[in-house]
Amino acid sequence: MIKKLLIVVVLCLSSGLYAKSSMSKSTYNSLMKAQEFMQKEDFKKAKVMLEKLLKEDKNSYEKSYILQTLANVYINDGEYNKVAKAYEDIIKFKAFEEKSIQSIKFSLSKVYLSNEQYKKSLALSKELLNSKDINKEDIYENLILAYYYEKDYKNSVKYSKKYFSLKKDIKESWYKVIYSSYVELKDYKNAISIMKKMVKIFNTKEEYWVQLASLYQQENQLKKSLSTLELAYKNNILTKKDNILYFINILLQNEVYKKAGELLTKAVDEKMIKEDQKIFEIIVSSYLNSKQIDLAIQKLQESKFAKKNKFQMILANIYYNQQEYSKSIEIVNKMQTKRNSKLDGEKQILKALCYYELDNKPQSIKTLKQIVNNPYHKRKAKSILKQLRS
Repeated sequence: MIKKLLIVVVLCLSSGLYAKSSMSKSTYNSLMKAQEFMQKEDFKKAKVMLEKLLKEDKNSYEKSYILQTLANVYINDGEYNKVAKAYEDIIKFKAFEEKSIQSIKFSLSKVYLSNEQYKKSLALSKELLNSKDINKEDIYENLILAYYYEKDYKNSVKYSKKYFSLKKDIKESWYKVIYSSYVELKDYKNAISIMKKMVKIFNTKEEYWVQLASLYQQENQLKKSLSTLELAYKNNILTKKDNILYFINILLQNEVYKKAGELLTKAVDEKMIKEDQKIFEIIVSSYLNSKQIDLAIQKLQESKFAKKNKFQMILANIYYNQQEYSKSIEIVNKMQTKRNSKLDGEKQILKALCYYELDNKPQSIKTLKQIVNNPYHKRKAKSILKQLRS
């Protein structure tokens, strides 16, 4: 998630350097030649030349410049362990002025971070906090990442706050770090606070809206979770299948059944989601809970997933409640159930009640007699029979 940062130390050589006793003209000319190779991107020749030059009898000032130039070649080649060694040697030589040494130390702290030597990076970065030459914001960036990778999320947050207080234009990646740190610390209150800012700043990022809704759900703030997703959906930000399904799930948890049914039906119709048994059941349940009976009937009549006895029984009960008793009887007559099973008892009782409502009392009694020995419904069947015969 977080891109590790490296810094390249730029070598600046002036023609007056070799005039000083610290650097000979031949060394200066060799370094200039190496730079020419580097500018032509011929790093191989530059590397061979500089490594050979380093083996010669040179003073610490000359060696420091050679190592600094060589470090840039190593960075280009991705040899970061060699970069670290070069910077460490420059620091030991103490040949440069203090400002330059501070700059080398900062670069080394970046290299340590890249090499996953987080403790070394932290030690050097904390030492640099007292430096007047290194930008505090840059040091804080190092500390934030090093503590984060060390899983010391509390300190990562600490320096993130310092960084945020100084920086005006904060990149998205730094918001991600502090947000992730709060989540790791299970500090969901502050995680929500950060994610709200991220949603406001990076308002087209679908994943941030969903994460904010998820945090609200985590904190049992279902209404806020719902309103977050509703706004994202309204602004055409929610587009991914899993996020649409998550929105529907939150709608159901908030008992917003009509909207849930509409969204799920739309997703199926637009082939965003393939309808299966589970999706079918959610749609039917949404229709029934939102009192959209006609839509529920249509779904139960047309869907291939409605052939199971469970759903035929639901349809038969709907027709009964709609006072369409003949349709209810027609459905239960087509259902194949095992005699004396629980479902068979439910079916026969519903059928008997339909006959009763159709003023066919004899047929109602006859139907009930078939289940007086049903272990699940015999008591209810006998009770109804008693009332019909009285």
